[in-house]
Amino acid sequence: MDTMEKSRKYLFGGLAALTAAFVLLLVAGRGQDVKVKAEPRDAVVLYTNDIHCGIDGYAKLAAYRRQMIEAGYETAVVDAGDFIQGEMAGSLTKGADIVALMNAVPYDLAVPGNHEFDYGTANFLALVQKSAAFPVLSANFEDLRTHKPVLPPCKILALGGRQVAFVGVCTPSTYTSSTPKYFEDENGRQIYGFGEKDFVAKVQAAVDRARKEGAEIVILLAHLGINGINEDWRSIDVIARTRGIDAVIDGHSHEAFAGEVYKNADGKDVRYSQTGSKFMFFGKMTLAKDGSIRTELLHPGDVDEKKSEASQKAYADVQSLIDRCHEKVAYLNEKLGVAEVPLAIDDPRTGTRRVRLGECSMGDFVADAYRAVLGAQIAVVNGGGVRASVDGPDVTRLGLMNVNPWNNPTCVVEMPGQTLLDLLEFSCRHLPGEENGGFLQVSGLSFEVEPSLKSPVKIDDKGVFAGVDETVPRRVRNVRVGGGPLRPEAAYTVASSKYVLLEGGDGNGALAGVKVLKAEGLPTDAECLVKYFTEDLHGKVKMEKYGNPLGSGRITIVE
Repeated sequence: MDTMEKSRKYLFGGLAALTAAFVLLLVAGRGQDVKVKAEPRDAVVLYTNDIHCGIDGYAKLAAYRRQMIEAGYETAVVDAGDFIQGEMAGSLTKGADIVALMNAVPYDLAVPGNHEFDYGTANFLALVQKSAAFPVLSANFEDLRTHKPVLPPCKILALGGRQVAFVGVCTPSTYTSSTPKYFEDENGRQIYGFGEKDFVAKVQAAVDRARKEGAEIVILLAHLGINGINEDWRSIDVIARTRGIDAVIDGHSHEAFAGEVYKNADGKDVRYSQTGSKFMFFGKMTLAKDGSIRTELLHPGDVDEKKSEASQKAYADVQSLIDRCHEKVAYLNEKLGVAEVPLAIDDPRTGTRRVRLGECSMGDFVADAYRAVLGAQIAVVNGGGVRASVDGPDVTRLGLMNVNPWNNPTCVVEMPGQTLLDLLEFSCRHLPGEENGGFLQVSGLSFEVEPSLKSPVKIDDKGVFAGVDETVPRRVRNVRVGGGPLRPEAAYTVASSKYVLLEGGDGNGALAGVKVLKAEGLPTDAECLVKYFTEDLHGKVKMEKYGNPLGSGRITIVE
């Protein structure tokens, strides 16, 4: 090789080396354009559901969140619905104070429960758009005028070096378990829906979209529930009919599940958890670096907020807001009288919410109050509207108002006996074992129900009453009014909330042949309780009238 060739070789070799070095420097200088996948590491999702204004746990949750961050975990906080309704702390501001508390924790995501709409759809949307510092998701809350989702179906968060998608879904029963007119226009035409016919398809579409956008883990943040829920609308039905969901954080049925496992449509395991209600627990989901998912339930009382200076500050910041909420309702702590015995919504033998399954002393008390104050022959009360017990011995105004925390307007109607029979049959359709917010507590009548018989009730695709199949036996029998048998052809005066009798609440629909006698100028449901206790009972709940927590025998469930 001559000298010229050697020189050319060295020249080109040097240029190549310089070019390579320059490229490396250029890449290093534009690191933001180079995506280097981080090594997976453990991350944490803290979760709540069905808090229903049981606000005292938020400070402990904020402290625990801070502790997780200090321990090195990327941490998200999410809620599975029913947070703004349930006690006067929410009712006074129509949920605004509750959202402010959630902002302070802070929450990262939430889904709406059916009770988020209890102050009206416009109020809920205003909270989402103007107050909440966190996104609220739902793949199946749809504007029927545009056929587009009202809320984002999903949100992807970076947690533990992975893309974690949360897909939101709220129960299709929202249309009936909230107030149907809130989802209708001024002409009574439904303008908002919840995918009553195709909500599983909507969920699957949102999951597929999340996967396409790079989600490595998909968590369904749901307000669906299991027990007492219409078949096909339960979370376990969604799991069984979908693919691509790794875990479900659920709500609505107020059950506590630390970590169940169900199979999806491909036979793969899906982790499932729910925390009960009112901060009975909060949940901790660990997204482990090895790809596994673990869930556990933690009691707020077990959180030591003094563990670090940062967690103590997080606790104090939220607790100061909680204290202000309590101060706003402090004037309602006026003592009105005493209770010799508790007025209970729960079955003392099992701890279950008997008010949604059978007669109970608080159900008797509320129905008696409506009947006495509103002056009707009969009163009916939906169990889902009776939200709290009164333990005694002191009875306060706030304690009674928390029983019916919505301050729902009431009414008195004239109702054909046959319509009343149908209404009772519909209310008992889920017995014996499934909770039903539409189960009716009664005053002025008694009846028997035989749950061993198949329910003859027919419902439409929205879960609304569509009649009774008269070719099979009815479950409800021996209905008596004022000591005599109910006559289907007779008319009776019936008192309740407008929600139950006039607004189609709980799927009751338009009750046939009902004539409104009075619907304006009446006390609200909570005011009826206060008036009945102070004036009719003279400030004392007595043993002989309400001593049995299982009620006075108005509703007999035939074994």
